[in-house]
Amino acid sequence: MIGIVDSGATKTEWCFLNESGEEKRVHTGGLNPYVTGEEDIRRCLEKDLYPFIDNAKVKHLFFFGSGCADSTKRGVLQGELESFFSKADVNIDSDLAGAALALCGHKPGIVAILGTGASTCFYDGEKIRSRVPSLGYVLGDEGSGARIGIRFLSDYLREGMPEDLREKFAPLCPYPIHEIIDTVYHGREVPRFLGEMAVFSDGRTSHPYVREVMLTEFSAFFRTQVLPYGKQAQDHTVNLIGSIAYFSQELLKEAAKTYGLTIGKVIKTPMDELINYYRPQLGTLLRERTFEADDFS
Repeated sequence: MIGIVDSGATKTEWCFLNESGEEKRVHTGGLNPYVTGEEDIRRCLEKDLYPFIDNAKVKHLFFFGSGCADSTKRGVLQGELESFFSKADVNIDSDLAGAALALCGHKPGIVAILGTGASTCFYDGEKIRSRVPSLGYVLGDEGSGARIGIRFLSDYLREGMPEDLREKFAPLCPYPIHEIIDTVYHGREVPRFLGEMAVFSDGRTSHPYVREVMLTEFSAFFRTQVLPYGKQAQDHTVNLIGSIAYFSQELLKEAAKTYGLTIGKVIKTPMDELINYYRPQLGTLLRERTFEADDFS
């Protein structure tokens, strides 16, 4: 069988396809090598994945993950995956590369991830040709769930959020201010914590305050992470993936229009499209390596 993996900051989706094309999906925690060490990676594979899949039957593994653009960090993950999937040809690439395949296939375009974090690239239909550096939620990530969460949280704590929304936001943040500050500056999963604050926008984008926050962040996203591509951004559609993008498409289109940009394909997660990309190659991939017939029973 082959494995296809989409790994973000907070969660990882695995899909295994056997020679008959049957799917087996498993969800585990995020495996970003910037924040997940070797022991945690090993623990995830052995305790959260192994009970559901026979790792010895996997012949190809295509892993797309956040934090995997850097070769040094990618090497940490590579070693653990190759040890666990001992008979597999393990290919690791960035989450942007996976997003490019899912959104564009073999067509060129601007590719953007807009979820807990934010990142972009120009994809020529075969490879990522250029990218604006993704600087994380402290220095960058404009338009991301973490940055939107920061705005909601800071306005709430300083009583800058409208009173009718403060009452509704309170259950998301039932902590004293000193605990919140400690979590933001010293916590292990800060982007996830801030991203959970951004969920507050769901179903409330018509409220003037929420609308202003979202449009401000999306405008900053296009200005800092898309317009730098120049003619490439003007000549191609901007294709987006991620929960923030998926649930805020109309506001994104409104913000993009002010910069003369065109929104193309928008999807929540890449897995279904990645499966569609690799499924036609399944027979060829499995013929490349000797394997025993397998099923998921």
